[in-house]
Amino acid sequence: MPNDMVITGMTRGLAKARAARWPLTLLLRAGWILGKLTLAGLLLTYMAGWVHDLQRMTHLEAQPTPPFKIISKQQAWQRIYKQLPR
Repeated sequence: MPNDMVITGMTRGLAKARAARWPLTLLLRAGWILGKLTLAGLLLTYMAGWVHDLQRMTHLEAQPTPPFKIISKQQAWQRIYKQLPR
């Protein structure tokens, strides 16, 4: 009979070890799922930004440059040193 007690004691010990490991495996599995969901969300965000940039680039239009006003040296001199009234 002592052998029977040892075998039942071992099975009880294994059951306790499995029960102690069970929350850890659930936690790891939940972390794995959350990690995959996070990566999928980041990928979707990246793809949405990429599509937005592509749409923005296709709708770009060139703006006309403002006309340059060229003044002569004499006009520049007159603007800088305004003549005093006599």
